[in-house]
Amino acid sequence: MSTVSLSSGIIGVRMSDMNEDLTETQLDPRIRRTRMLLQSALGTLLESKSFSDITITDICNQADIARITFYQHYDSKEALLLAEVADFFTSMYQAVDQDMLDHFFATGEMGALVSAQQIDLADPNRVRLVGVALQYASSAVRELTIASFLETYSQHETELDEQEILVLATFYVGGMLTLLEQFLNGRLPISPLAFQAVPLTLLRLLRQGAIQSGILSDLP
Repeated sequence: MSTVSLSSGIIGVRMSDMNEDLTETQLDPRIRRTRMLLQSALGTLLESKSFSDITITDICNQADIARITFYQHYDSKEALLLAEVADFFTSMYQAVDQDMLDHFFATGEMGALVSAQQIDLADPNRVRLVGVALQYASSAVRELTIASFLETYSQHETELDEQEILVLATFYVGGMLTLLEQFLNGRLPISPLAFQAVPLTLLRLLRQGAIQSGILSDLP
């Protein structure tokens, strides 16, 4: 059984590791049940306490699970938090395909792309957890989301090389997550549709500028 970990605020598992971990969880009902209890306990505690005030002992008491069992699954409360919201960030781009990207980059029309991006902001409990993760595990969330974006985008990009794609992805994801945090905190008074449209529009403009100017290809 693999343990989900964070190291110095940076995610300690690759996308492939996370996928292997989820597969293992699906195959073993005991592991799945234990992790569901721990994640549910964290969600319940967050209804009345700040994440910074919650201890691993609090989580274990709420779940009626021994601390040693907690550490068999997660190395920190941040890792537990990330595991609870990981699918929100890793599933954003999984349904995006070549035709959607080509059409969007050529025309700017993003209806199909927005529909394919699975960004569910309807569940208040999930929204609360995502907001907490952006605040307390931001580096890990950013790394996880960049990996997810690259996993899809790099398969379909034909105009930029690997380094250019990485620079573009890092810039885009960083901006998108900052917008998401502001949106969830109520400091960005726009609709969920507009929240998705703004970073996509900027991504298209950045890509066009990078291709036309060659600025990314001139990096040392």
